[in-house]
Parts: sequence; structure tokens; C-alpha cells
Amino acid sequence: MRAITRTSALMAVLACMVLLIQPARAAGRQVTVVLDWFLNADHASLLAAQYSGAFARHGLDVKLIAPADPGSPARLVAAGQADLAVSYQTQLGMLADQSIPLVRVGTLIDTPLNVLIASGSVHDLSDLKGRTIGISLPGVDDAALDAMLHSVGLGIADVRQVNVNFQLEQAIISHAVDAVIGAVRTYELIDLQQKGVQVSAFFPEEHGVPMSDELIFLAGRDHAHEAWIRDFMDALAEGANTLINHPDTILAQAVHDHPELDTPLNRAAWQATLSRICKQPALLNVPRYQAFAAFLHAHGMMAHEIPLGQYAIDPFSPPASP
Repeated sequence: MRAITRTSALMAVLACMVLLIQPARAAGRQVTVVLDWFLNADHASLLAAQYSGAFARHGLDVKLIAPADPGSPARLVAAGQADLAVSYQTQLGMLADQSIPLVRVGTLIDTPLNVLIASGSVHDLSDLKGRTIGISLPGVDDAALDAMLHSVGLGIADVRQVNVNFQLEQAIISHAVDAVIGAVRTYELIDLQQKGVQVSAFFPEEHGVPMSDELIFLAGRDHAHEAWIRDFMDALAEGANTLINHPDTILAQAVHDHPELDTPLNRAAWQATLSRICKQPALLNVPRYQAFAAFLHAHGMMAHEIPLGQYAIDPFSPPASP
């Protein structure tokens, strides 16, 4: 789930850095993972790897931490204050463009979750001409909106953009805007539907935006080929398999440990996210990453031509020769 689109009602969860899981001390390596936001269905395979003992079997003592500032995970890893960060492929190229020494070493959610949500009066993207579209933050969402509009013969000049900060749902419900981009199809879209709000959903990858992994793991470049990362990805793959086989059991344990997850929205999000959990987290889809980097270049989001191996790897592949 994208950090910039959470509803304000849940922001109190992040008043401070929160240690989400404290397993019994293992003899193996301690690994600190900073999540992209508060604990939610996107992190189900991490929970499954923890609850099933997969991390412990691979000699890892894993701690999951929710960030007080959702913009901090990558910075914490770059500064050596955490081992892994949950981040976004859509932002990876821009991090590389800024020469931040981070590398993608795994995937958590391997399909896009971003969605453009429009009021019920919008039945086709072409209906957005002359309408107002709410955004949270400039960047990749601007590029995605531009590509989506061009897919129906429109451009950014044909719509009015307004910054609604994090209030994407509220902007739709109050009719302050006609559409929003940057919401999550397994969260805000479900929440609006559960509230009975009539909306239409348009998925970027069906309208000119290349496919991407939603959530990925970032490690410091100097540590990208260390054995503990391979152990982590092996354990996470085991956790994903456990989750697929026993989703209700894992959810029951998660709700027991984290009662804030026991809501109709979170239960629906859990079910909607299961098919999007990455089952081979270490595997790098090279054509997908190259295509998205080209998309970023074409829309001015990356200024430099950077070899993919400098910012995205399969940790089981041999290190590139210097």
C-alpha cells in the first residue's frame, strides 16, 4: 500500500517508531526492516514468515518497524540505521538518479496497486476533460496521469490538478474533485465501495503506464550480496507459500497480535491482496524494470542513464565484475 495515500483516521498509529513484532531472540543475525507505512495486508507474507518460523529457521531475528515518517525508510537504510526498507519500484529509478546508494534486492508485492478513482459520473477516461483531479504529491503520479490521459487523446492541459495532500478519499466523498490519482486499489477503493460511494476505477497499467512491482525491498549497495539477504528472501518465499496455503490462520494471528487490523476494511484488503503477494521475492524481472526506467526517462523523472545492475539485482546472482 502506498504510503502517501493512507486515510487520516489511521495516522495516529504512527505517532512514533513502533516495533511491531518482537520474536524471541534468535542466535542468528538480527535484521531490521522498516516498513513503508503502518502494518497492513501488504505485509502479510512477512507476518507469515515470522509466524511460521521461516525467519528463525534461516537464522534470522527479524524486526518489523513502522516509520513515524513514511518518507524515512530509504533514508534510514542509506544511513546504515536499518537493514532493509520496504519501498516502491516506481520511486527506485529516481533514488538512483539522486545517487542514493540503495539497491532493490527483493519484491513484496509484484503488481501495481495504484489506481485513478473517479466519481460515478466519469465512465471513461475521456470524460475527465475539463475536470478536476486531486493528487497527493508530484512525481510519478504526474507521469502516470499524463500517460493515462494521452491514452485517450487528452493531455495534462485538459484537466485541472489540485493538491489534496493525503485526503484522497475525503476529496472524492466531498465532491471537491472529480477524480484522484495515487489511491490504492486494495484499500481506498475498497473503503469507498464499502461506504456506498459510487466511483469508477481506472488502472494505470491498462492505460499506458508500464507494469511495475508495487513494493520492493531496498538494501545498502555495499550489503546487497551478503548471505543474510539471500536467507531473508528464502524465508520470505516460504512465508508466502504458507500464506497462500493458510491465509485465514495467518490473518487470525495477525488480528490477535494487532487488533487494529480487525475491521471490515482490513479483512477485505487482506483477501484482495493475497493474489498480489510475490511468491519469488528475490527474482528480478529485468524487462519490467528496464521498461519502467524508460518510462521515467520519457517523462523527465530520471535525468541520467544508469545501468540497471547499479540499483536493482537478484541477490542470488553473482556480483557484477568491477
